[in-house]
Amino acid sequence: MKVATVRAQVGLLFHNDFEEFVTLTPQPHQVAALTATLDDVVAWSRALAPLRA
Repeated sequence: MKVATVRAQVGLLFHNDFEEFVTLTPQPHQVAALTATLDDVVAWSRALAPLRA
């Protein structure tokens, strides 16, 4: 398998963390974990960009 892993993770629930099931509105205690997760995704995206070209 060719997989890029993201170690950070955050649990989000549609009925709690999304307004109208569309707009992400995380709870204050989730912001740090969500930021770390998205930072990892962005880093992997940049690192793997040459392979997508």
